[in-house]
Amino acid sequence: MTRENPAGLTERQVQVMRLLAEGLTNPEIAEKLVVSVRTVDNHVSAVLDKLGVHTRRQAVARAVELGMLPGR
Repeated sequence: MTRENPAGLTERQVQVMRLLAEGLTNPEIAEKLVVSVRTVDNHVSAVLDKLGVHTRRQAVARAVELGMLPGR
């Protein structure tokens, strides 16, 4: 864990978190990262778990609180 990544997300999970913050769907994220939707589903689940939240919106809010994303 670092100051920029206090939740201990992997590099790929940070990428997914940023795309979630942009409001992309899992299929859109999969297309952008050139991976399967199932892989994105797994990354999103891990991000939610590591941030201790239940929804994408909560994940974005928590990431902002932790300083991982610029304020919205």
